[in-house]
Amino acid sequence: MISLQSLEKEFGDKFDSSDQTIRRYSYSPYLVSPVINKLWNKVLGIIYAEDEDDVKHAISLVSSLGISIVAFGSGTSTIGQIVPLKPSIMIDLKKMNGILQADKEGIAVKPGTTVLDILKTLRKKGLDLMVYPSSFYMSTIGGYIAGGDVGIGSFQYGYYFDAGIKYFKLIGSVKEKTISNSDVFGVAQAAGTTGIVTEIGLLVSEKNDWKDYLLRFENLMDLVKLLSEFDKNTVRRITIEDDITLRKIAGNRIEKIGKWNLMVSSSKKVSGEEVDLRFLDELAFAAIYVTMSKLSNLKEYFYEVRLLTTEEFYYVVTELKGILGNNVFIHGDVMTINGKII
Repeated sequence: MISLQSLEKEFGDKFDSSDQTIRRYSYSPYLVSPVINKLWNKVLGIIYAEDEDDVKHAISLVSSLGISIVAFGSGTSTIGQIVPLKPSIMIDLKKMNGILQADKEGIAVKPGTTVLDILKTLRKKGLDLMVYPSSFYMSTIGGYIAGGDVGIGSFQYGYYFDAGIKYFKLIGSVKEKTISNSDVFGVAQAAGTTGIVTEIGLLVSEKNDWKDYLLRFENLMDLVKLLSEFDKNTVRRITIEDDITLRKIAGNRIEKIGKWNLMVSSSKKVSGEEVDLRFLDELAFAAIYVTMSKLSNLKEYFYEVRLLTTEEFYYVVTELKGILGNNVFIHGDVMTINGKII
């Protein structure tokens, strides 16, 4: 109680420990694992940071009280980065939003800025983010930096931190620092444990007009062989679905579905049928797990992610389908990691 009283005194109405607010921050609708959900510990209160001074003060004071801090953006994490493992104070960064600078050299933003707002700003200038999350319409860029890795554009560029970062400005319990180059690996996916990011510089690319194409296959090997033939300069993303997965997601939005389906977003025409795949974001990366958890009747639903070469993908999927048949859903996001198609 003494700890909470000191936070109330220091932060005033920027601190909230009401039961209603605590309940709201003690649950994530996008966290699909029943195992991780059981790890939630108590949220003691929420600090709403509006600027860097708030972040510095929060880290200093909460750390001095021996209480853990959990950084919070939009709460769209699917694998538990916002789960407090022991009684913690959450620091909500959504009010720290805004675009500081944007041109063809890059864009500088505050962590609470939504990815959608960043994309809107860039696309008005004929630019685009190199890699961004499938949850772009609701996630913050700070949350993606702290918890994400791949996304739309990963077929071209791989992990966002391999190609898309100019710098991070970071505040920790000991000091604040601006980092770049390979130092960003100590922050990317760290969920705020190495410090809280207060400013982000991102590299950008030229915006292209992507069209979606659906290629249908009866044989998985034919699909796999085609993957190496796509041009990374013109193909934005590639997704693989078996028939039952795509039918589950698409419903009647696609008239004809193959046994195996390859969905390609490209600025140049590719073989296959041009289709309206605006719902493709429901299938890309982490979005597929959330979508399937809602559509599935499985109470103990979880997902397992594996990075596989195309040869390994063919072998594993063939084995799974041979054993489980239509009792297993197959989904694949095709990426380029360290120069290899994964």
